[in-house]
Amino acid sequence: MIEKFERRKIGEGIYLTEIVDPKFKANVVRIRFCMPLDEDNAGANVLTAMLLMTSNAHIRSRSELTKKFAGLYGSSIGTSWGNISDFQQVGFSMSCILDKYTIGGEKVSGEAMRELMRCIFEPDMTEGLFSEKYFALRKQELLDNIRAAVNDKRSYAYQRAKNTIYSGEPAALPELGSYERAEKITREELSERYGYMLKSAAMELTVCGGGEAAEAVEILTEAFGKIKRENVVSPGYRRPSPLKKEPAEVSEPMELKQSKMFMAFKSQCRDIYLCKVFVAMLGGSPFSKLFANVREKLSLSYYCDCAYSELKGTMFIDSGLDNANTDKARAAIMEQLRAMQEGDFTDEELENTKLLLKGGFKSNYDSEWDIAGWYAVQNTRGTSYSPEEVAVLIDKVTREQVVECAKSFELDSVFILKAVEKEEERNG
Repeated sequence: MIEKFERRKIGEGIYLTEIVDPKFKANVVRIRFCMPLDEDNAGANVLTAMLLMTSNAHIRSRSELTKKFAGLYGSSIGTSWGNISDFQQVGFSMSCILDKYTIGGEKVSGEAMRELMRCIFEPDMTEGLFSEKYFALRKQELLDNIRAAVNDKRSYAYQRAKNTIYSGEPAALPELGSYERAEKITREELSERYGYMLKSAAMELTVCGGGEAAEAVEILTEAFGKIKRENVVSPGYRRPSPLKKEPAEVSEPMELKQSKMFMAFKSQCRDIYLCKVFVAMLGGSPFSKLFANVREKLSLSYYCDCAYSELKGTMFIDSGLDNANTDKARAAIMEQLRAMQEGDFTDEELENTKLLLKGGFKSNYDSEWDIAGWYAVQNTRGTSYSPEEVAVLIDKVTREQVVECAKSFELDSVFILKAVEKEEERNG
């Protein structure tokens, strides 16, 4: 169990969180830069982060940098990116064993931290520009990732659906930006993005693990505390998406074996954990209404799942189905929503859903990464609840509250990535 949780401000728009659970034998460090999500800079922000973790001014070879961290008892570094509401986060992470578990008492954690700081603050640049060689390689990697996104049809359908659901909002944008924009990124542009990230991005720094983190905390505090900051981003993550006057309906043909349908519902309910109970009962569990009826009983879809974006106040119902079942599945989904709105569920279903959610929350104690991620999500909500505290909130949810919550969700959009046969299949 957690022995220490502390979050404090170390600079303008820079927060450092320390989490200690003695059962872990390593510490992980997460560094996240948060910026407004916009089409022009999304790809450049990601590419900048990729380059920073490729090499630095002291170790200019990617293979040598990887070897350096691996030599510190298997330490590793990585890059991440993603969209949160109307904002984009790019970040860096490191994992390192605690010094007390090294064979000969070697002090490796401090050296690993210092090398990570060199990557961020002493990048591999010549005359203010990133390495031409690695720029070309990482840019091609970015372009390949953007192009490959279409290969995961479910994720691709989700992104296309967001274009309709969040039309006119930053949340509609893909996390890597467009291929056309990425092709135009220059080294000069990345120098500007790097400067902007250090100067103005909101920053969340986290050290999470088994403890002995004083040196890591000191290194982070010194390195980030001295940055000169201005026009600092202040992310208000919770930005509910407005309900459309009339539901939008969009269908896009694609060569697929099965169609993908996304139905989006929006609500003014701001009780996150109440909404989570309702959404799990409707379609977020193996015994949910959608699974038991739309998928199993009626056999109208190959899957029919439900998810909730609390920051945008939006519920997604995601299903894979044959074209012939599209209208039937849509009607069946609406029928299950009406059942929830009319209180057509048992107390046992409600209690089983609560147990499922609470078990999932407590599983975040399974790894340093999971518990660090838990509190990162809490930060976006402006809270610092532990899994146990959230379990108490879940337990307090009543049948009457679930019914009222269900009634608050209204249909906003329907997007269908419609399966069509390949030309050669149509021609026999």
